Amino acid sequence: MRPRRTPLATRSAFERRRPVDWRRYSRRVQTAQRKLPRFEHPVAVSVAFSLLFAVLGMALLGLVGIGLGAGLQQLGTSVVSSLPQAKGEGQIVLTEQQVTISAAPVLDPLPEFTKINAVTIGGKVPAFAALAGRQIEVSLDGTVVATVPLLSDGRFSGGVLTLPDGTSTVTARLLEGTTEIAVSSATVVVDRTAPALTITRPKANEAVEGPELVIEGKTEPDAEVTVSGRALRPNPDGTFTDRISAPIGPLTLQIAAKDKAGNETKTALSVVVRQSSLAPVAGVTMGITLDRVKVRPGETVVVKIVATEGGKPRADLSVTLQVGVFTVGTYKTGATGIATVGFAAPDHEADDVAIVALGGGTAARATLTVSNK
Repeated sequence: MRPRRTPLATRSAFERRRPVDWRRYSRRVQTAQRKLPRFEHPVAVSVAFSLLFAVLGMALLGLVGIGLGAGLQQLGTSVVSSLPQAKGEGQIVLTEQQVTISAAPVLDPLPEFTKINAVTIGGKVPAFAALAGRQIEVSLDGTVVATVPLLSDGRFSGGVLTLPDGTSTVTARLLEGTTEIAVSSATVVVDRTAPALTITRPKANEAVEGPELVIEGKTEPDAEVTVSGRALRPNPDGTFTDRISAPIGPLTLQIAAKDKAGNETKTALSVVVRQSSLAPVAGVTMGITLDRVKVRPGETVVVKIVATEGGKPRADLSVTLQVGVFTVGTYKTGATGIATVGFAAPDHEADDVAIVALGGGTAARATLTVSNK
């Protein structure tokens, strides 16, 4: 029977410090070594595993590189396919739509209207169309007047061309041999006649009542009119009107009309401005307001005329409303001294349409703009 061991806690300090028998310890170590797996060459095994991982890593990177390259190639193909691709002379393809770039000669600017018969012809063709052996054929109203070569930069010069009076068409054709590649043209109107200018009101040397002076006349449609330096826009039929404040006494008006070609007609009109024979109503003043100052042609405008006398409303006063050169009618102010009138704006565009109210020896004025914009 094996002797009973004394518990560690009850052993004496001497017994706890007593060394273990070395033979027993050696046997326990040998037993533990037999139970553990045995590796004869640990360094060789580590190197083998390192090489294996390196090979696997390189293979994985290769696969990633192939996938990335294919993706980049597909992206590049998509970008290239979305860019304009050349398709014949003067044409590109943008996605699904075909856009044509003109190879037509670009003529140097020619005047639309001129009073000079001689014009200089020149221009340039686009760089892609300026090929060797090509030339420019210049025609006037269908008749060939010159054939000139293209310079290295694509420019050409057709020299000075004499145009007849009236409307002419200048044409420039880009040719390769006898084949027409592209063509462009321009229209020029030669007008050497000064515009007619007639003043219908006032008459020369006429005595007119002031202080407001009305000038009426007619010239060519689209001509520019000035009255003593003040620019006017004639009506589509060439008629025009203006109102100015004139001093009492002799007065000379300088009136001019200029057409689009630059021809000009001038006239000096002398009149005598006298005091109005209408006896003004003492203390009467008038004001005029528009519900809108800018309208489209033909739209309705409402004007309010206010008359006062001594600072109080002036009732039952006859007032005459004029729009431009036309008289709309005569009206009377109500108990509040106000007359409200509606009228149709002129059926054409005009910058300054005079709206005038006359009554009691005085006047009030407003300006209306008629425009399609």
